[in-house]
Amino acid sequence: MKRIVPCSLAFCTLLALNLLGAPNPASLFTEANASYQKGDFAAAERRYRELLGAGADSGSIYYNLANACFKQKRLGEAIYYWEKARRKLPGDTDIQENLQLARLLMVDRIDVAPDPLPVRVLDYLVHLMTVAQESWIALVLFALANVLFGLYLLARRPRSAFSALMGSLAAAALMLLIGSSLAWKLYEQSYRKEGIIVEQKVDVRSGPSLEYVIVFTVHEGTMVRIRGTAGEWHQVSLPNGWSGWMQNYSLRIL
Repeated sequence: MKRIVPCSLAFCTLLALNLLGAPNPASLFTEANASYQKGDFAAAERRYRELLGAGADSGSIYYNLANACFKQKRLGEAIYYWEKARRKLPGDTDIQENLQLARLLMVDRIDVAPDPLPVRVLDYLVHLMTVAQESWIALVLFALANVLFGLYLLARRPRSAFSALMGSLAAAALMLLIGSSLAWKLYEQSYRKEGIIVEQKVDVRSGPSLEYVIVFTVHEGTMVRIRGTAGEWHQVSLPNGWSGWMQNYSLRIL
């Protein structure tokens, strides 16, 4: 497992919290890292959770919290927070390596046929950046396309007009490409809910009540798709198609 992320990588988040009046976030982050380095993982976890409770939403904090949970042998929560960190820092290799290590320790082995190579490549490209990053890029490309089109309308030389028009079309095409990726991410966030099992062992039942029969059992760290909710129960499915109901305290929604 990789080391914790130092304070400098979360500085912007912590500075913003300071400006918003949060209770000493930079100090909490420093204390949490110090506790982790001393081997007091429970204290480090408490400090990281305080930061999240104060409004922090940083990939580095999720990453460090996952490490603290892993050190306390809570595999499910470690995987949950690493997954949260991965969504904030999609290109971070340390997070990917930690998740790969954690999955080797999981009890459940769900055999699913891999997607075709083009689908895997497309999925990788779509999730290469965050929603915020793609939003900014789309905005810049939109502005650039309009500026270049304005230059095309004002250009007096045919060659300059042609170059400006081609540049505007290229920027517009890239904007549509980024916009499509952004739309898919927003769709996933709104309609494709996933969760991580955090209990060591969970019975999945045929209906939303303890009166229904157990159809299968899952263990901590397993990712499930959330299909619906009824009271204190979630309807979930596995990648292999198995589905059923489990109590909502058994998992954390990503």
